[in-house]
Amino acid sequence: MLKKKKTSVFLSALVLFSAGFVNCAQELPLKELALAKSQVERAERLSAEEFAPEEFSEAKKSLVSANEFAAEEKASDSKKSADYAISKAYDALEKTLPKLAAKSREEAVAAIDAADEAYASEYTPEEYKKAVAARDAGETKLAQADASLASYLREDKDETAKEVKRTVALQEYEDAHNQFQEASKISSDAKKVALEKSGGSLVKSADEVDALLDKAASYSKAGNPAIDEEKARIASAREDIQAGKLKSADEKIKAARLASAALLQDSIKDHAKNRNTQAREVVEDANLRFGELNAESYLKSNAKESYASTQENLGASNESLQASGNLLEQDKFEDSIAQSEEAIRLAEISIDQIETLKGKNNVAKTDRNAVDADSDKTTENKDSNQTSSSQIEELSGGWKRYTVEKSNPADCLWRIADREDVYNDAKLWPRIFEANRKSIRNKNLIYPKQKLNIPPKTGKIGKAPKQ
Repeated sequence: MLKKKKTSVFLSALVLFSAGFVNCAQELPLKELALAKSQVERAERLSAEEFAPEEFSEAKKSLVSANEFAAEEKASDSKKSADYAISKAYDALEKTLPKLAAKSREEAVAAIDAADEAYASEYTPEEYKKAVAARDAGETKLAQADASLASYLREDKDETAKEVKRTVALQEYEDAHNQFQEASKISSDAKKVALEKSGGSLVKSADEVDALLDKAASYSKAGNPAIDEEKARIASAREDIQAGKLKSADEKIKAARLASAALLQDSIKDHAKNRNTQAREVVEDANLRFGELNAESYLKSNAKESYASTQENLGASNESLQASGNLLEQDKFEDSIAQSEEAIRLAEISIDQIETLKGKNNVAKTDRNAVDADSDKTTENKDSNQTSSSQIEELSGGWKRYTVEKSNPADCLWRIADREDVYNDAKLWPRIFEANRKSIRNKNLIYPKQKLNIPPKTGKIGKAPKQ
């Protein structure tokens, strides 16, 4: 680079030196000296030193000689050297420009391809179109230059016409080179803007598809190779984003999104069917157990409220099962799953209540046969209060706070009320429901870790203390 700069400065100095002869030696070849200088500089600017080093070196030396002869007022020798410098500069350009245009064309094509990979056609369409247009203009000029050069090489009669044809060919090659350079610059700028605009949105899209695939995998308990394949596709898309291949990344994400939607639908459908079948089995079991109870004996005993609560929960579980089936037929799979889960939960509570009722009925029979009632009551309380007493927190004014647990049997309001450390009376469950109306909208729906305020066993319920 330093060498080229020195050459240019030297050539400029030579022309300034020769210009001093305008007034004192009009016969000097000033026109030829000026043309020789411009063509040698042109060859230097267009990398002739790289593509045609010998011709360029000859042209440069001859220009120096032409100026030296001019300084010595040797007009004839100066003109000969200047003409030779012009001739060798053209020879250098003739060898250089086709190669230079071909090289710049390759660079333009690569730059446009890179911009296309960065999805510049989508995010910076106008600039991308300009780059393509500049490349096409370069292709046209390059074809014209090849034709002009071929015509020049075929000319063997008229030397003047031949030189004109060569001049035209060289200019067309240079024009093609300039168009290709312009295409490369516009493409690079378009790529940069596209990366800034689209990179974040594609990452977000990849995250969304990943979430869909994770959801599909959660429903596909046995695993699904197709889900793994789409996961790999998204991982590949993320690599493309990092490499600036946004078009490729976008295509992969779109394909994975379509596939993930179908996979999720199939996974949810299969899971909904399986869960509905499981719910039906549990509800049918609960119905059979309930059918074995002697309703009349319970309705005439102190277990009347417990029997009614069991019947209510079982009825709700059957309703949820029916809703699950209806939603399944309507292809509302997620809603169907939710209803199946509710049917299973309520049916399991009903089964626990049924077994507890059977135990209480046995105790009643034992009472009628004159067995020690106190001893039997102690046994009953142990069975109905299997959960830890750490669930109970004493508050002021006779209030307590109870933490719901996912225990076996499952917690429900009547079972909490039946605890010895609460009321020891299942039929008082409505007091708990009334005290917690803001947090319990459905008396059959309480959840693990939920905290319930337990009012005193008797008296007006009022408001729970704040501590």
